[in-house]
Amino acid sequence: MHHEHDSPSSTSALLGNNTNTSSTRSSNKRFLWIFMWPFSLAWRIIASLFQFTARLLYKPSITGPRRDARTEADRFLRDFESTYGTTHPAFFSEGGYTQALKAAKHELKYMLVILCSEEHDDNDTFCRETLTDVELLDFLRQNQVICWAGNVRYTEAYQVSNTLQATTYPFLAIIALQQTNGVSKMSVIDRIEGPISASSIIRRFDSVIVRIGHSLDHLRAERAQREAERRLRQEQDQAYRESLNADQRKRELLQKKKEAALKAKQAKEILARKRQQYIRYLCQHALKRDIAPDQKTTRISFRLSNGDRVIRQFSGDDTLVSLYEYIEAYSHMDSMTSSDYESVSLPEDYVHQYKFSMHSPFPKTVYLPDPTRKIIDEKGLWPSATLIVDTNEEEDEEEEDSQDSNEEDVD
Repeated sequence: MHHEHDSPSSTSALLGNNTNTSSTRSSNKRFLWIFMWPFSLAWRIIASLFQFTARLLYKPSITGPRRDARTEADRFLRDFESTYGTTHPAFFSEGGYTQALKAAKHELKYMLVILCSEEHDDNDTFCRETLTDVELLDFLRQNQVICWAGNVRYTEAYQVSNTLQATTYPFLAIIALQQTNGVSKMSVIDRIEGPISASSIIRRFDSVIVRIGHSLDHLRAERAQREAERRLRQEQDQAYRESLNADQRKRELLQKKKEAALKAKQAKEILARKRQQYIRYLCQHALKRDIAPDQKTTRISFRLSNGDRVIRQFSGDDTLVSLYEYIEAYSHMDSMTSSDYESVSLPEDYVHQYKFSMHSPFPKTVYLPDPTRKIIDEKGLWPSATLIVDTNEEEDEEEEDSQDSNEEDVD
């Protein structure tokens, strides 16, 4: 029997043939890949552009007239409550999206943007179940989240959807203030597109709070410190202004008191000079008054407060004030000098105040210095009478005390 064995040369030939075949196939594949790569890249680019364009073009149509942001917010709230009830997040109603964004930035709060579209099948379930979930509402309330919602059928919500590049509805965006390179601005922290449960929203929100909560807390602490410093400066400025005003009022009051005291002093001095002038005038005339022989007279006896008795005749045509003028002049004639009896006129704008009064002993009748009543018409004074002269010392003392008190207040 003959056995056939492959010789070494045959084996090598076979291996050589196989190797040549594999190399050829590999070269062909590389050539094909290099040849097709530009077409593949172009196809992927075209597909991406087509997909992006389709997303941009597929936007819900805007219906209804253009309204301001506040009106659209009210319209959305009414539509939502009429369809799904009053259990829902506290939708921002003090303005539009821009106002809500400013409020969240100013108050350093999270903002949740909710965009709805009735053209999507999941919209009704989302509004009816997710947005009315009690657990979600409690979460938003506890974290003081500002919720702004809108229907993309209307102008502002449509514009917001373009700004946030929303392509699928319902759409949610979690926005918060972020600080980058020392610049703070409102940024989208997370975005949710398509149907989602309330519990999933809470988990996503919790994740955001864990990631940036410390940053917001830091901003809140900085703002609180600035606000505290501002209030402190304001209180200090207010206290300083009040102190200045109090000092100013005190100076003005003191100045007014000084001016009043000076005026009172000047008025007192003027009054004293006029009084002295009037008394000098009385001394010249009242003591030397002559009575015609044919005139009826009465004899009046005056008992002065110092115990002196003075008797004087008066004409019946004299008035009651003549009695006072005589006693006033008599009381001062001893203190007069020769120069005081020189010609003197009555002072202008002066009403004399007598510092004494007169009355009959019994029955007691007080006679006032009335320039219109004649002595002859007073039964108690005709044809003779005795009058007691009382000095009003208490009034003089009270007047002096009042003047002294005013002077002390000004010092």
